Amino acid sequence: MSETSWLETTTGQSLLRQESIRVRLALESIFGDQFLQIGVWGGNEFQRFARTKRTAVTGSATEDSPDLVTAANCLGIASDSIDVVLLPHILETHDDPHGILRELDRVLRSDGHVVILGFNPVSLWGLRHLLSRRRFPPGCSRLISEHRLRDWLRLLNFSINHSSFHYFPAPILRRTGRRNRRAAALAEGKIGKNQQSDPARRANRLFRAMRLSFTAALEVWRRHAPFAGCYMLVARKTLYTVTPIKPAWNLKRRFVGSLVNPSTRNVA
Repeated sequence: MSETSWLETTTGQSLLRQESIRVRLALESIFGDQFLQIGVWGGNEFQRFARTKRTAVTGSATEDSPDLVTAANCLGIASDSIDVVLLPHILETHDDPHGILRELDRVLRSDGHVVILGFNPVSLWGLRHLLSRRRFPPGCSRLISEHRLRDWLRLLNFSINHSSFHYFPAPILRRTGRRNRRAAALAEGKIGKNQQSDPARRANRLFRAMRLSFTAALEVWRRHAPFAGCYMLVARKTLYTVTPIKPAWNLKRRFVGSLVNPSTRNVA
């Protein structure tokens, strides 16, 4: 299975929906002229959330329909020309994540923003990544923790604006969901609409209500759970100005403390 084809499975579509919601909320307050997505993860799913005049997706020649064919660690883009950069799981699939971050620092304008999506190594997804011989998820060479990524960005003078964890399902690729199988069975007439009795219907309604209340109660806790499958990090490029300091030998000496020197000299 290729790096992007597994997104067509039920698990991949579920992950892509959650990440689309997170990216949309992150890009709502970020404006500018240029939006750049490095990597074709999700195709054009994230471009429609950009609040910029122009958008582009970079990728390699073997990937599907990128707007610009270029290496992620050697972008053919002018310096200080991009306002927003999105990195959807590209740091985990590339051999040179440090080179990608250096290129990110080069092409971003001052006060530009970067949105990074990654898999959390301290989770069930990270455990399967270590135990799987095929390096699950497909194409990921190594997983980078959110804490380590913070340190890398701080070395490049980025300030962290926001970070959150999401996606709690188990790391199992389901090609067809239970709802799809049930819908197919209903279409074939194998399951009748009125097959269940009234007590079973009431039990199902009670179970749904309990599940919804439980989900709502854990929503705040889930936002900060450090062992979720994925995380999103939003950072801003900061530019520190340098104040020139005059050398000490250029300063004029004063005769008395901090008093003003006399404008005329006393004539004897």
